[in-house]
Amino acid sequence: MIPRRGFSLIEAVVVIVIAGVLLALAIPVFTGKESKASHFQEQVKAGVRYAQRQAVAQRRCVFVSVTGTEVALFYGDAGCTSADTTNPVADIASGAPYKLTAPSGLTIVPPTPAQFSFNGLGRPSAGVAFSVGGHNVNVEAETGYVR
Repeated sequence: MIPRRGFSLIEAVVVIVIAGVLLALAIPVFTGKESKASHFQEQVKAGVRYAQRQAVAQRRCVFVSVTGTEVALFYGDAGCTSADTTNPVADIASGAPYKLTAPSGLTIVPPTPAQFSFNGLGRPSAGVAFSVGGHNVNVEAETGYVR
């Protein structure tokens, strides 16, 4: 009798199924932090856009305060020179102060200065760029466009 070479169909299917299961378990480990960072960056961009919309809707100055772990929104004083930290912007959904806290292991590199504002016309105090978990957030100086 001639010895056979290769694998049977059942052996090949079992190996493919095992490889698929291992791959399904391994992919989230490698992409979890990156997807968390990307998701949080989108939340921060939405928060900055929300600050701009609130400034226009209420014809008031709204400050965005960025630290190493969170982004918070506050109304400004009458001259739009400083943030009134005792008067936070409310989150529409919950009514609580609007604050985004970075997930564990994710850091924010704040801009200099760490606060910027939108006036009642939606224009930012300056062009701003900062990093959220390695992803950039940019606010255009003239238009306030957030990208």
